[in-house]
Amino acid sequence: MKNNDKNINKQPALSKEQVDSVIALYSSGKIEETIIAIQALNEDFPNVPLLFNILGGCYNIQGQLDASAKMFETAVTLKPDYAEAHFNLAIILKGLGQIDSSIESYNKAIAIIPNYPDAHNNLGNTLRDLGRLDEAIECYEWALAYKHDYFQAHNNLGLAQRDKGQSELAVKSYEAAIKIKPDYLDAHFNLGIVLKELGNNEMAMNSFRNILEIKPDHEEAQSNLSAMEQNLDNDL
Repeated sequence: MKNNDKNINKQPALSKEQVDSVIALYSSGKIEETIIAIQALNEDFPNVPLLFNILGGCYNIQGQLDASAKMFETAVTLKPDYAEAHFNLAIILKGLGQIDSSIESYNKAIAIIPNYPDAHNNLGNTLRDLGRLDEAIECYEWALAYKHDYFQAHNNLGLAQRDKGQSELAVKSYEAAIKIKPDYLDAHFNLGIVLKELGNNEMAMNSFRNILEIKPDHEEAQSNLSAMEQNLDNDL
């Protein structure tokens, strides 16, 4: 006999209210409560990628990286085109020292969503750590192509350019980061260091002074500025 009820064996869907409740717990920092709530939901909804993605975030916050990786792996197994879960997995794999696998996961996220600035930026950071500077620079440039005001990517691009010996380009990248976020201490400090290396001592000291205006107890800026002022006095 023909069965006209197409939904007779269909699992009920997780409701928006249930999803919102879990996300609210997670967003408010109630991590243990989030885990308990998801485990309860998993009894009725065992194959929801979103729940495993959130669980992965919970275990990461708790410092349980192996458990976190397993949750993100489950999420992408259930939903292979889940770019965010691939991205999250890549972060955890890097933390576990599984660098090749981390790079692979970032590339999977980017293959699914090419205009994924954070994935390009993080992949760039991983490649820069490996000394693969040309590839890293390309990643940062893609991140900035998709997100022009991505000040962290401008700063990271500057770091890679400096590592590659392109100090003048690094200056421009740090300046671009500061233009977007004037109180970005990392970019001010990196700018000061590269200007010092280029022999632009007055401009370098101004960078360190700018840091101290924002954060008077910044020890590295204080140390660099004091040393440069002392050297300037000695030269007089």
